[in-house]
Amino acid sequence: METIEQRKQLYAGPILTLSELTVRLPDGTTAPRILVHTTGAAGVLALKQGRALFVRQWRTPLGQETLEVPAGKIEPGETPLQAAKRELNEEAQLAAEHWQPLTHFYQSAGFSDAQTHLFLAEDFHAPAQQRPQDVGESVQGEWLSLQEAQAAQQAGLICDAKTTLAVALWALEEAKHG
Repeated sequence: METIEQRKQLYAGPILTLSELTVRLPDGTTAPRILVHTTGAAGVLALKQGRALFVRQWRTPLGQETLEVPAGKIEPGETPLQAAKRELNEEAQLAAEHWQPLTHFYQSAGFSDAQTHLFLAEDFHAPAQQRPQDVGESVQGEWLSLQEAQAAQQAGLICDAKTTLAVALWALEEAKHG
């Protein structure tokens, strides 16, 4: 096990902090580690009548348009479920009666503690109070069948970890009941 000997913050911004750590290794030597810290994210596999909701958006770091499950960062003081509900409202103008945790995972455990929580949402209605999309956000919702989602994944439109995992979990569930 490694123990943290020293921590130096290199950067603090609105969505992440970057720290340089010195850790003591089991053999007694020390080594540097870079740590990216975030508040995490929450995503929603929204299912209705054999279709799932995806949002189409431009992702500058990738230089391409993607299809993703509705998702976003967890705000300070917010639970993962509260974040998922907020994101479904903002990105799809929907609220859901039924929520179920699907899984949670670390996005890149080698250098970050960033964790994403995935939820299943069903039984939709209009939210009591509609939230606007975030400033600078422009997403459009699309309901796809599992086969259409898998084709979008093959085409490279579904390419992020949370959405890839959501599609795989959906396919596993369909295989159990199909």
